Amino acid sequence: MKRIMAIIALLSLSTAAWAQVDYSGESSMYDRYVTFNVAARYGVAFPMGGQKDYIDKISPTNFALEGEWLFPRRFSIGLKTGYQYSKLRTGRQVYSYTDGDFGQDISAVQTRTLSIIPAMASLSYYFAGNADAIRPYIQFAGGGAYVNYTNYFGTLADQKTQFAGAIAPAIGLKYYGAREQRLGAEIQAQYQNVFFNYDLLKNSAPSLMISAGISYRFY
Repeated sequence: MKRIMAIIALLSLSTAAWAQVDYSGESSMYDRYVTFNVAARYGVAFPMGGQKDYIDKISPTNFALEGEWLFPRRFSIGLKTGYQYSKLRTGRQVYSYTDGDFGQDISAVQTRTLSIIPAMASLSYYFAGNADAIRPYIQFAGGGAYVNYTNYFGTLADQKTQFAGAIAPAIGLKYYGAREQRLGAEIQAQYQNVFFNYDLLKNSAPSLMISAGISYRFY
């Protein structure tokens, strides 16, 4: 909590410092001062690497929420989170189950689930000005993610929860329709790798998420 408060304080001080700089030669408030952007997107995720070995189906349940401090020289610092859920149901099979010194075989339908809630800081660079109608960008995010691995064998469950490190480079585009318009649309392609390793999910949990949604900039 202390680290989070320190980051928020640092961003607030940075915002105040940039806001006092005079960019009188610029034509827009967005290009003269620190401004803000929030975005909400829905997406689909394609499993890769170890995650594909555990659940090899495309996930249709992915949401992303981001907030950014937009600085006059086309870069931004932000925070991002969301919710990602994957599920795979297999056919009925016989599994060997061991409880202490006792073992038994059970016949069950296996349901594999994976939930991820990222919590990351981001750094983005835009290839157009803050007030422009079309703003392509590249982004790198890093931090962690809360992972809930639960593999159900009928009524039994093998569960592992952990907060693991994560990185998420991305490319995207914001489209506002007109210069200085506040409400717009956004698309993003993000490669995410969560450093989680347990049982059937080996080494890490990477995925490629394609998302689209709304973006709103303001000052």
